[in-house]
Amino acid sequence: PPSDPTADRGSFHINISEENLLMLSNLVRRTGLAQLSPQEVDIAMMKYTRRERRKHGEDLFVISRDQFGKFIREIIPREASKQFDRTESENFSNYFTNFFTCFDYNWSDLKKDEVNAKELMVGFSFLCAGNKSAKLAAAFDILDVANNGYLTQKGLMQYLRSYLTMLAGISLLSSTKKITTQIRKRLLSPRRHDAFLAVQNGAHWTLGHFLRAFEVEMQQEGMKRNNAVTFEDFAKWYTEGGYVVAPWLELLDLNKFLSLIGESSRPSPRHAYDKTIADILFTFPLANNQSLVVLREDAKYVCSVVTELGLLSLTSEEIWETLCSDVAASMKKRSNTQKSISMEVDQDTFVECMLRVMKRKARAPKEKSSEGTFSPKEVFKNFFLSFDIEQSNRVALNQLMCGLTLLCGGKKSSKLVFAFGLFDGHDTKEVKNGRKKPSMGREDFVNFFRSFLIVMFSCCNQSLDLSGDAVSQYIADTAHSITKDVMAFQWRTKKLDRVKFENFSEWYNEGGFETAPWLELLDLNKWVLIDRKEQSDSSAKQSNSPTLAATVTEASAQSPYQGFRDLISTPKVGGETSDVGGRNCPPASDVDIFDLDMDDVDAVAMDLMLQQEVTDDSVEQNGNLTYVNPVSTSSPSHSMAQNALKFHLLTNNAHHGYMISIEPSHVNLLKRLVTETGLCQTDASTVCNFILGEAKSCEDSKITKKSFDTAMNNVFSHTTRSVSSTLSKSTQLELSEFLDKLFGAFDWANAGFINALDLACGITVLCGGRKSDKLEHVFEILDEDKDSLLSRQEITRFIRSFLITLTSVSSSFTLLDGNPCGKTESTISTAIETGSEWATSQVFDSMKQKSATACICFDDFGEWYTKGGYQSIPWLELLDLRKWVV
Repeated sequence: PPSDPTADRGSFHINISEENLLMLSNLVRRTGLAQLSPQEVDIAMMKYTRRERRKHGEDLFVISRDQFGKFIREIIPREASKQFDRTESENFSNYFTNFFTCFDYNWSDLKKDEVNAKELMVGFSFLCAGNKSAKLAAAFDILDVANNGYLTQKGLMQYLRSYLTMLAGISLLSSTKKITTQIRKRLLSPRRHDAFLAVQNGAHWTLGHFLRAFEVEMQQEGMKRNNAVTFEDFAKWYTEGGYVVAPWLELLDLNKFLSLIGESSRPSPRHAYDKTIADILFTFPLANNQSLVVLREDAKYVCSVVTELGLLSLTSEEIWETLCSDVAASMKKRSNTQKSISMEVDQDTFVECMLRVMKRKARAPKEKSSEGTFSPKEVFKNFFLSFDIEQSNRVALNQLMCGLTLLCGGKKSSKLVFAFGLFDGHDTKEVKNGRKKPSMGREDFVNFFRSFLIVMFSCCNQSLDLSGDAVSQYIADTAHSITKDVMAFQWRTKKLDRVKFENFSEWYNEGGFETAPWLELLDLNKWVLIDRKEQSDSSAKQSNSPTLAATVTEASAQSPYQGFRDLISTPKVGGETSDVGGRNCPPASDVDIFDLDMDDVDAVAMDLMLQQEVTDDSVEQNGNLTYVNPVSTSSPSHSMAQNALKFHLLTNNAHHGYMISIEPSHVNLLKRLVTETGLCQTDASTVCNFILGEAKSCEDSKITKKSFDTAMNNVFSHTTRSVSSTLSKSTQLELSEFLDKLFGAFDWANAGFINALDLACGITVLCGGRKSDKLEHVFEILDEDKDSLLSRQEITRFIRSFLITLTSVSSSFTLLDGNPCGKTESTISTAIETGSEWATSQVFDSMKQKSATACICFDDFGEWYTKGGYQSIPWLELLDLRKWVV
């Protein structure tokens, strides 16, 4: 239980013991709560609440203690409760009672034995299924009662305080009825004020750190939105350093939280070490309910190794170009081995050749690592040994190079393309240029995944607590499991037993990122950025305010295993190697969306980019662009409904571009059409298939108005199946007029026909689904040669297709210099063309791709967008209909 809060008014700690975790584990598993999502539990709880209308039109959902008891009896299945013994029944009842009592504090003007149901539900999400990111997003939506798409500062305070209140409740769980009863009395006593004040201060302190960082970001963007925080805003702050301020949010992942128990019956391992959740950087799921745990310490150490050895200055291709030839020449002299990418090499040859490669190509680091001096020879010896599982002194060169790819410089997408080619036999240069298509079979994939996993495990302290056999088993099981998933996907979609890289990309983007999320570690920025953040992290930890610190007493039990420090390198610090312990590999948890590339694309907030046209005092000026604080009016949602939606389209013209406005009446029309037809509930790929199917028999994918009408009839015959009512005559008329206008927008030359590919890409704006999914699907449509690359002309077409659809629903055009320009066909076509070309130049110029024949992959575009491209084409956020239409 918590320490006496009166002992230290400056700091109140929530101490979560092993007993607390054991009781929590028993509670969520025996009651079945661990199988329910927060959304399911919220729906059930709302049945037992009453709705109160407060001032300013605010709705408050209230639940009483009696109604809470009824709610608990509903969500715990009768079959489960019948299995409880008397002690369990009494304990569980007391636990839930104490949870409710923790929230029964005078945060508001509610009566005794009444609490804010939404706040209670946010805290209750600790007990539910789902990973951290899913729960954080669900709780955000739960508190957003008005469906505004954001929380105010007051709402965000409730959000943070609810989590801390529940953590305090979890710290009170006990195995004995006597102690639980005593805890209840303490919760109802006057002394509880100090504890709840600390909870309030802890939430306020965390909120202050967020708001300061948020204000700085808004100032840099030239915007003011300090009282309207979207979930994407909060997620971005958390992943960029907020996890140091609020590490207790990591405990939302039940699998990660409960994994800290270990097996309490075993003695502590010789090398047991105490790590708080703040030390955990990533937790990745593996086969058979195991996990790969990456600590911040692991990331920092690997960063120092690759930096000092100069690996960061080299790409995989640069190393391979010399290594393969050197190894082949050396092996031919020693054993007459023929050159092959999969030729087996012994340790001495590999080490000698790698040392020559590094001497010729690697650039010396500008400054020495703080971790000590590394012996390159020892590094590569131990690297080889980590692959030599059979201790035969023979390892396939392509497997060594695949693993080494993880530690080189370059983008994740480039590394995957390169490593893929290592297991096919094609020349990797030609593969990269798209002239040859590598493909892999089942055994190739096993070695592919296994090579990455060997290096990843070698990089983690976790391996110190595992035997060599255990590590090998984890790696083998996971490599085979993921291979099985890839091959099943390929057979299901292509009926083939060989997989090309574009098929592998399709598997990864359609769910493979959840099966093998650890492939994200190929992006070394996920490691290198750790050092860059340390200064801001350390300053974030300092505060004189009364705060809470959630600490967990861990228990782990595995025999020690000499892992990363010996496998990869032997740092020479005073002649000794520090003895670092390991941690038990926790059960698998779902992939965390905060750690994935294309979900970072979706983390760009709509409100940063779009402007509303208003005339009141809440407007702030930034050059010629108008931004508004959406909560400065009495009713933000009403303001949004009454004012035009505006976005800027930048160009190279002297006037710098256009301000495009979409009137509320146009937005409302679009909403009626996409909701009543079911289009907004249909994924983009389905709609595109109908359009492209109609174009199969047409020359150069050109379709006439008649073919367009047929395709649209097929689309809406399909989409309307998902809606309960038939279209009214007025809606049918509006739909017909809208489709005529859409056809005309794509038939900008008045030729009587349009390109089906352009239409298929553009119409995705009106379909259901996330922005990132739509972008990726359109990228695939335009990638007609299936080399996973688009040229400059294709990227221009990619961007143009979206603009055509958006401008077709626009109301007016104004030049950014303030001069009117009218909305003629000429103006629109010029704006679309110049805007598309300007945006394309921004993409390619940022990557120093000046050549007319240069190509980029989808990851390149995603990286450009998330690292600032969203400021160039903010209107791309409109691909998510939830942000402006539905």
